[in-house]
Amino acid sequence: MRKRFFSLQLIILLLGTASLADQRAQKLVDGETSAGEMSFTYKFENPRFYIRVIEIDLDSNGAGQLRFIRGESDEVLDSKVKLLPPTLARIRQLFDTSSFLISETDYQDRKDFSHLGWVTLGAQQGARRRTARFNFTTNLQIKELGDIFRGIASQEMALFDIENAERYQPLDLPKQLETLENDLRLERIAEPERLLAALNEIAGDDSQPLIARNQAKKMVEAIKKGKFKSPVKKSQ
Repeated sequence: MRKRFFSLQLIILLLGTASLADQRAQKLVDGETSAGEMSFTYKFENPRFYIRVIEIDLDSNGAGQLRFIRGESDEVLDSKVKLLPPTLARIRQLFDTSSFLISETDYQDRKDFSHLGWVTLGAQQGARRRTARFNFTTNLQIKELGDIFRGIASQEMALFDIENAERYQPLDLPKQLETLENDLRLERIAEPERLLAALNEIAGDDSQPLIARNQAKKMVEAIKKGKFKSPVKKSQ
C-alpha cells in the first residue's frame, strides 16, 4: 500500500514537472519576458530640427512608449507602442549579430554629420547594459537599427496626428494622409501594416471629408498589395 502511494506521488510530481516545462516552452514561443531577454531604447536629438527630441523605450515583448518634442513648445508628447512580431524579431537579431552588448566598438564614423542630429541606441539584458551614440555610421547593422527606430517613430507620430485631426481638425486630415503617404513611398515607415486599422476607420467614416476617405481607401489597397517597402529587412 505504501509503495503504491509513493508511486502515485512520483507520477504527480513528474506530470507537474512536465507541465511546468511545457509552460516555459510556450512562453518562449509566445515571446513572454524572461530574465535573459533584452529591452531596447532609442533617442534622437537635434535642437535645430522641428522634431527636436524623439525617445522610444521597448520591453522584450516590443511594448513600450514613444516620447517626442517638436516645434517651439517644450511639451513632451507621448504615445504607446506595440511592435509587430517580425519587427521585434529583426531588432533582436540586429542587436545579437552585432554583439552590441559585449562589444566596445565605436560606431561613430570619422565623418561628422552632427548637423543632422545624434542617435543613441541602447540595450539591456539582465545586469548587462550598453548605449552607443553616433551621428553617422558605416556599420550596416547599427545603421539599420537606427533606420528601424526612426521608422517606428515616424509611423507612431503619424498615427498620433491623424487621430487628433479626426477628432478636432477634420479638414486637416487630407494633409496628414498626404504626408503619411509620402513617408511610405520614401520607406520611412517601419510597419505599413500597422496603419491599416486607422486607415480603414477613416475610409468607413462618413463624417470625415470625402477626399480623406478616398485617400485612406487608396492607401489601404496599396499597403495590402505590398507596394510600400520598409526599413525593416527580412530576418536571414
